Amino acid sequence: MRSGLLRKLSLMEQGQKQTVTHKPEPPQSKLKIYEWSCPANEGLKSLNRDALLTMGFTGERFDIEKVVFLDTETNGLSGGAGTVAFLVGVGFVSNGRFNVKQYLMPDYSVEPDLLSELGRDMSRFETIVHFNGRRFDVPLLSQRCVMKRMDDFTKDMWQLDLLYPSRSVWKLRLGCCRLSYLESHVLGMPDRDDIPGSEIPARYMQSVRSGDVSLLSDVVEHNRQDIATLMTLLVRLNEIYTEPEELNEQIDIFSMGRVFERQGEYRVARKLYLKASKPRPIMTLSDLRGEKYAGEANLRLYLIQRRAREYDKCEQTLKNMLKRGQMGETPRLELCKLYEHRLGRLDDALEQCSLLISKASEDELPELEKRRNRILYKISRRVGNQ
Repeated sequence: MRSGLLRKLSLMEQGQKQTVTHKPEPPQSKLKIYEWSCPANEGLKSLNRDALLTMGFTGERFDIEKVVFLDTETNGLSGGAGTVAFLVGVGFVSNGRFNVKQYLMPDYSVEPDLLSELGRDMSRFETIVHFNGRRFDVPLLSQRCVMKRMDDFTKDMWQLDLLYPSRSVWKLRLGCCRLSYLESHVLGMPDRDDIPGSEIPARYMQSVRSGDVSLLSDVVEHNRQDIATLMTLLVRLNEIYTEPEELNEQIDIFSMGRVFERQGEYRVARKLYLKASKPRPIMTLSDLRGEKYAGEANLRLYLIQRRAREYDKCEQTLKNMLKRGQMGETPRLELCKLYEHRLGRLDDALEQCSLLISKASEDELPELEKRRNRILYKISRRVGNQ
């Protein structure tokens, strides 16, 4: 068999030219931009600043046309040095429309273009609204700018993270506060039939390997829906934080009572605890859970009344709790303390303490007997001074 060299020489001798076939160079990857718009939610025109502050906004002003709604899709959820945002979606209000603009990099080489274009567009805004973005999306974009030696366009922007006010309202009742879950269980949107978030990183890797950007079409749609939902969620949360008394779910009302109590807004917290504590017909399992939190609402109401030294109201609240069998023997013990230390009604305190002792466990008895002996001593001193 002739060698390859001999074969080539033979071809040359025959006057034949060897044909070399070059594979075409793949087209250079470019940043892809997607744009979409819809009518803006009317509630965006009347956002309440006090409600926004209670929700966690700390900026100087909240001009809706200077607000950008942000969501990212990444190649992983670890947040490490290898995590990048391959798709960034932003939403903003202009001329009564809610516009969504999405920046997609088909492969990693396009990241500088994405960050540059995104930074130019975001320079028009003052505030970022996101969902868990304070811990994930914004630090990620900031980190990627640093790694690419670019200006961090997020560093001077105010932020409002909707995850935390959402948890404050609904976590106790729903347990889950994923954005897609809130869509169907709070905002009245139909269940999504799109790609689960957990599958998105693998889908991106598949797209990069194959060069087929069309594999990301449902990821783009997923991101667009998240951005639109942020608009609706902001309006709904602002309504709730403006008029929490309008809530109907007993557990949600109690949850909002805790929010305003933590803020030191005791007047509003009182109203909410009072509404959450009112008896309701128990028709469902949710109603049964609501009754449990009605007891906690009464207890929180009592503590606010005690702080304000409204001892007559304290007594009535504790008696209501005992009548409804709320919080076990806790209201009886508090009633005993109230009679002994605040109202000076030692005979009533002794009666309540004796009832506590009759139902106490062995571990509880020593402390209760000590309390009873102290009350008896006070009674004896009072009699002796008469």
